[in-house]
Parts: sequence; structure tokens; C-alpha cells
Amino acid sequence: MRAKVIKSGKKEFECMLEANKEIIIAQAMGNVLKSKDGVVVGDIVELQKTSAGAFEIHEILPRKNSIFRHLVRNKKKKIIASNIDVMVIVVAASLPEYKRGLVDRYLVRAVQWEIDAVLIFNKMDEKSPELDIQFEADRVKELGVEAYEISATDDGYQNQYLSHGLSELKTYLSHKTAIFLGQSGVGKSKLITSLTDHKFEILSGDLAKVGKGAHTTTWAEIIECGNFQFVDSPGVRAMSLEDITQEEIIQLFPDLYPIAKNCKFTNCPHTENIKGCAFYNLDKSLRQNQLLLTRLDSLIRLTEEIKAIPDWERE
Repeated sequence: MRAKVIKSGKKEFECMLEANKEIIIAQAMGNVLKSKDGVVVGDIVELQKTSAGAFEIHEILPRKNSIFRHLVRNKKKKIIASNIDVMVIVVAASLPEYKRGLVDRYLVRAVQWEIDAVLIFNKMDEKSPELDIQFEADRVKELGVEAYEISATDDGYQNQYLSHGLSELKTYLSHKTAIFLGQSGVGKSKLITSLTDHKFEILSGDLAKVGKGAHTTTWAEIIECGNFQFVDSPGVRAMSLEDITQEEIIQLFPDLYPIAKNCKFTNCPHTENIKGCAFYNLDKSLRQNQLLLTRLDSLIRLTEEIKAIPDWERE
């Protein structure tokens, strides 16, 4: 029988049976535990029931994607969760202040993990007049990232800038497994509660914890929210990029990479006034190029950050 792993442990795992959505506890067999990546939350597994009525995991089915980190010093790939349908990037239209570079950090991970992404502008009822929602939505549209405007505390909020709002997001997330990422204070918990029509009260103030820092566990959990599921994982640290190399980072900007390949030198830093840089032949009066150059600015900043990380600090 087939099931989805919704909570991980060392040897025992909570699984949801595909046939009837029943939650059962299953023990992973030795061959599965010793496999290259082991069992992680989100895995679709094949179970067998013993004569004593216990469930055993005998096989992990192929993953469509995974959330992972490269442990550089150990030369290993650590998988935290799998089979995620969408990364929901939540930002505030008021406070905390919108950070374009932070959005691009998350998008780097979305590309690396092969997960679709959406961008949510929350707290629209308090929108800062300086924030150009349409420009910020357009700059990520080339990546296939749709933007939504929402006020999680006001279910009656009507869209003013974008064509997608709360009702469209509910439809989009239907029957999907999502991971919600964003700064503390942007309203991730309130957004999830609003998406469930207040049937599920999410109390955690920091879903899918991000940023550097030690955590007591990297075990993840999938939480059922009626029409969709979300992954809550203390092990996700999507803001730090110490496991990505300078050579890899440009490839994680798929809107910039094809242009960068036209630079005269393969190690082009893409900074201003560099002879032979393909980006500085662009007509900066065109809006499309203005959008592209904001992405280039993020690439340059992240590249400099990666260069500054000493080898001993890398995972």
C-alpha cells in the first residue's frame, strides 16, 4: 500500500495512507534507512503490513524534487523534505520593510530545488506608498512567479494593483503541498489561517525558520490545512548561501544566465564599466531591461557574499 510521510523521526514515521487518508505509524526497514538519503517528509513510500498489524516502509518512490543542503565540508547532500509543489514567499507591503534582495535569495533556492514559487504581498491594507507593487511583481514574472496582493487580517480586501488576490491563491494552493518562507513579522501564520477560512488557527510565529543559527532538530512535518498542506521545517535555512559556489550562483538566475554567457570573459563580475560585459550593452531606458538590472544587482551582491565566506565556515 502507498502512503505519504508527514512527520519524520529516527526510525519511525507518521504516514498518511493514500487510500483513506488514515494516519499510521510505520517503521523504516534497514535497507531503507541505509539508503543514500533515507526517508524524509514528503516522500511517497510503499508499506507492508505485518501479521502483527504493524506497518513497515519497504520502498521510497522516486522524488519529483527535494529541499536540500550541500554539506560542503562533508561532501554530502542532506535532504530535508521532498515532493513540494510550491514555495510561497511572503513579504509585507508595510513593515517589516520589503527587501528585494531577500526575495531573490528565496528564488535562488526555488530554482535550485526545482520548486515553483509564488510571491505574496501581505498587509496590503497598510501598504507603504513607496512600494511599487507592479514593478516588483513584473521583475519576477520572467521566472514564472505569479504575485498576489492580500490582507490576511481583512478577508474583504479587494485587489488594487494585481489581478490575483486571496481567492485566487486559495484556488492555486488547492491540493498542493507548500512551504511558506518570509521574514518574521510578515504574517505567515495569519495568511495560512486566512487561507483555511479560519478553520485552522496557526499559532507558530515562525513557520519554516530561515536564516543562520543552530537548531535542535532538522526534522520536518507536513501539516494538513483542509484543502492544502504545508511543510514546517526548522531545518530550512534558505537565507544562507554558504553551500553555493560562485560558479553555481549565476546558473540559479535563469533569466540572467543566457545573457551572461555572452560576456567576453567567463569570470566577468558583471559590475558597471566592465568591458565585454553583455549586460552593459542593454538599453537602460527600456522597462524590461530596468527589471532585469535589478535582478543583476541581486546577483552581484550574492556573489560578493559567497566570495567572502571562508572555507571553514561552509557547511
